[in-house]
Amino acid sequence: MPVTPSWNGKGKRKSDNMFKRDLPNGPDVWVLCDFDGTTSVRDVQNMLLDHFLGEDWRKIVQAALAQGKKSSEYMPRIYTDWRTTREEMIRVIDEKAQIDPYFPEFVAYCQQKGYHLEIVSDGLDIYINHLLAKEKLDFIPFTSNRLVFDNDKARIESPFQSDFCGLCGNCKKRRVLAARKADAQCVVYVGDGISDECPAAISDVVFAKDRLLAYCQEHHIPAQPFVDFSQVLEAFPRALDEYWVSVTK
Repeated sequence: MPVTPSWNGKGKRKSDNMFKRDLPNGPDVWVLCDFDGTTSVRDVQNMLLDHFLGEDWRKIVQAALAQGKKSSEYMPRIYTDWRTTREEMIRVIDEKAQIDPYFPEFVAYCQQKGYHLEIVSDGLDIYINHLLAKEKLDFIPFTSNRLVFDNDKARIESPFQSDFCGLCGNCKKRRVLAARKADAQCVVYVGDGISDECPAAISDVVFAKDRLLAYCQEHHIPAQPFVDFSQVLEAFPRALDEYWVSVTK
């Protein structure tokens, strides 16, 4: 089951010789990462839907998007009495899905710096839990939709849907607002898709690819392009430095 993210308060400010300025450190920096196609190499949810349902589900998604709606509209329709078992789904996940090979190194970097890192996903808890555990990264908190199995059928629950919008199953914007409430000096967002648009728009530093990158470019939201976490890791110190310079001029 998803873990409600929280910061344990153990991080402390540390001097950082990599930077010329007193950059925010520890819990002052929150890093929020999307999962499907960002933390994972491929979109795991789409892969599972294709495997178990064929491609007809995409018509439901496209129809909802064309009406300005998002996952809270189409996901309950797709996951109505989905005939599969947890064991079968885990087998397919093991065969076809994996974490970005550079993500563990990025996690270690955030731990070293004391940054608060969490995953925010509009996908499913079953594969996030499983894939993180395989990499011994299941200590990372995350929010997502939940897949509930009953009598060889699966249905979806969305405990993190917002009250003020309700477009996405998991409102990632709420986690950015939680960071602000926790007095984070810098919120970094890493993502690739539709559900990442709202949180990226109000974050301080954005790493984007694919559809999110196109959205940021269209709406003049500064974003660092990336392909995988090796590029995020390489560009992260400079991006943070540039942000800190911009707010201390």
